Amino acid sequence: MREQLGAADSRQAGPYRLVAALGRGGMGRVFLGRSRGGRLVAVKVVDEALAGDEEFRRRFAQATQEARRVGGFYTAQVVDADPDADPPWLASAYVPGPSLDEAVRAHGPLPYQAVQVLGSGLAEGLAAIHTAQLVHGGLKPSNVILADDGPRITDFALARALDAAHPSMTVSAEHGAFMSPEAARGQHAGPGSDVFSLAGVLVFAATGHGPFAGGVGAEVLHRIVNAEPDLTGVPDPLAGLLAACLAKNPEQRPSLGHLLQQLAPGDGQGAGQDTGWLPPPVAAMVDGQRTVPSANPMRRRAFLAGGVAAAAAVAVPVGIWLSSGSGSSDGKGASGSGSKGGGSAEEKPAGPKLTPTETIDIGKTDASIHLAYSPDGKQLAIGLKSSVTLWDSASRSKIATLTPKAEGLLAHCVAFGGDGLLALGYLKAPARDNDFQMGAGGVTVWDTASRKEIAALSAPAKGSSLYPMQSVAFSPDGKLLAGARSGPRDSFGEVPLWDVRSGRKVKDLVVGAGKGSSMNAVRSVAFSPDGRILAAGYGGELKGGVVLFDTSSWSPIATLPLNDTDAFGVTTVAFAPDGRTLAGTFGGIALWDVAARKLTARIGAAADQIQSMAISPDGSAVAGAGGGHAVAGHIALWDLASHKEIVSVPAGRSGVGDVVFHPDGRTLATAYTNAKMLSTVQLWTVE
Repeated sequence: MREQLGAADSRQAGPYRLVAALGRGGMGRVFLGRSRGGRLVAVKVVDEALAGDEEFRRRFAQATQEARRVGGFYTAQVVDADPDADPPWLASAYVPGPSLDEAVRAHGPLPYQAVQVLGSGLAEGLAAIHTAQLVHGGLKPSNVILADDGPRITDFALARALDAAHPSMTVSAEHGAFMSPEAARGQHAGPGSDVFSLAGVLVFAATGHGPFAGGVGAEVLHRIVNAEPDLTGVPDPLAGLLAACLAKNPEQRPSLGHLLQQLAPGDGQGAGQDTGWLPPPVAAMVDGQRTVPSANPMRRRAFLAGGVAAAAAVAVPVGIWLSSGSGSSDGKGASGSGSKGGGSAEEKPAGPKLTPTETIDIGKTDASIHLAYSPDGKQLAIGLKSSVTLWDSASRSKIATLTPKAEGLLAHCVAFGGDGLLALGYLKAPARDNDFQMGAGGVTVWDTASRKEIAALSAPAKGSSLYPMQSVAFSPDGKLLAGARSGPRDSFGEVPLWDVRSGRKVKDLVVGAGKGSSMNAVRSVAFSPDGRILAAGYGGELKGGVVLFDTSSWSPIATLPLNDTDAFGVTTVAFAPDGRTLAGTFGGIALWDVAARKLTARIGAAADQIQSMAISPDGSAVAGAGGGHAVAGHIALWDLASHKEIVSVPAGRSGVGDVVFHPDGRTLATAYTNAKMLSTVQLWTVE
């Protein structure tokens, strides 16, 4: 639970200002902190006794380096650490919500559907950890955080650092209760050990007690090694699966791939139909942790009280909620933080308003959805898990479903090109259980007139790639297709280029060779309107930037660095219609003068979590969307010339994904998950 800092508590850990105490773990205390750019993080500060142990410091340094390789949606990403500090500390993404231990002890066991969602999320999170060649080694209810959009795993790799440095240290009661038999015996604990611990955590979630409860200390370890698990109270659909996971022999336990297949909620299940995946009392605990202490409370975006997701989901005109200030340039490339100071609605520039006009319900999906309008505006493409649906923009009716010939693809982005071409960027799913190739991606291209697949463009994994195809863009003449993805080891990422019609690879543009890590990737690509420049937004680990390439030679002509970003760097890039301004999202929105190669404004801050945006076809406004976790979902419009916010509206239970303008500029399409945890495309009239 969050508490105010005491008089003896430090107020700083490296670059992070500590604002509250979150709790205590096996290595030290955990604090809520803010980065210099306003990003919220959870900072674990090591106790003095361990900080003075050189062997522990060595193991801690190794573990933190390993932990930063871990990606995935269901892990709390490690973003920074300093094992040489006094005391050492580690910062990870802050996830508002109680631990599973806190939630169950406060409100009792979770309902079956919530346990199902919990299990599938934790299995996917562990798969991401195993992909990084790591084993968690200490999964337990206290390091599972319950967020409104799914669980998060914390403390991966760190438990092993403590055990390795101090093998004789007494095992905590909680850790011991969820330890695997091989770990209890002091034997090698591989990925199967995490499967055993996962099953124990799910038993606790479903019943309020662990599978080997009823003893303490050595007695619990003896029961884990020799006794059968107590599955009393576990719902029948789960009991058999969890019993298999709790087999004494790790070779007899099912794989994570099998668990994901068995636990993945079907349509209409899992996340719940009315109040999200968490029961109302636990959801209230999540909401109670959204309020963040701050020395400057006006930095946070303030919305009027009310049902945020419900207000955005209706398809009738609603009142627009205006905020009262904006970021503005200081003439030196920096600007205001997006704070909503003491201004009023009258100070805003005259401009468009947003009115929700129609909702396209996609239903229950287990992946985010992606949007693109055709150049003529007649079709809206919606990228789903492994296909693309085409919708008639006028009638709002579905006209086709395009499915790649290759199987096992997970969509990540869509884009239209000239001559009716449509591209889907994807991640290639594993061919067998536990064979996660996080960097194996590619692009499928269709001719939308004939509905025929005309190209299958592959981008095999390189080095320690963690991120697949993040973005795709056609050149203005429609001949070339650029992608955005992870790159070779120790780079910032890579831009693969193909000749669309022939499928021939033209070039692989490596960004930041020798300067990056496995957490970096090129996140976004865009061609200038005249086709002479290709912009590649990259980043990771709270910093990034944009590299500009000359398309005649494919040589880099400028690098536009950007510090104090969110964890992913620059996630979207777009040129204004006249090509003079380049915009990029970094949590806020950055604007550059293309000719001068100069940052002219930063709209908002990384803490606003804006990760998608679009520039209006007439070049007058930029729309940004984001939120989730620490910030409510929202959509906003800013005047591109003055950088002042025009309008802001709430949207999405867990933040907003893609945002795209119709070519006529009168409609804005956004993608988000609504209050019922169903995927939704909301259409807004811009007037």
